[in-house]
Amino acid sequence: MSGTRANSTSFKPGYRSRSWVPIGTERVTSMGYLQRKVTDTGRAADDWAAVHVLNWEAENGPIPAGYLLVFRDGDRTNVVLDNLELISRGELLKRNSVHRYPPELRQVIWLKGALVRKINANHQ
Repeated sequence: MSGTRANSTSFKPGYRSRSWVPIGTERVTSMGYLQRKVTDTGRAADDWAAVHVLNWEAENGPIPAGYLLVFRDGDRTNVVLDNLELISRGELLKRNSVHRYPPELRQVIWLKGALVRKINANHQ
């Protein structure tokens, strides 16, 4: 097939995909985040931005390295500033791991893990 011009003539100048939408359009991702189209480069990763990040940066400037935004009420589509909280990755770890539980419960969780590992080791 060498010498054919199939790709150079596949799309006419000015062609837009059926899925094209104008700048400013909003969508909800499969993970539940609200995104807004901010550019029209044709590369989805560059064209869409999270609305909660846009709102935060408009009011407070860029998010510092090592920090991220969390939703106070857990609703990823509730992007008002009162619902956003800037926290460090370390704080996020504390909130979402065994460290958030009281010491007694942490010990029980660790002991259960050790017991499960022993049982699994005996069955192999």
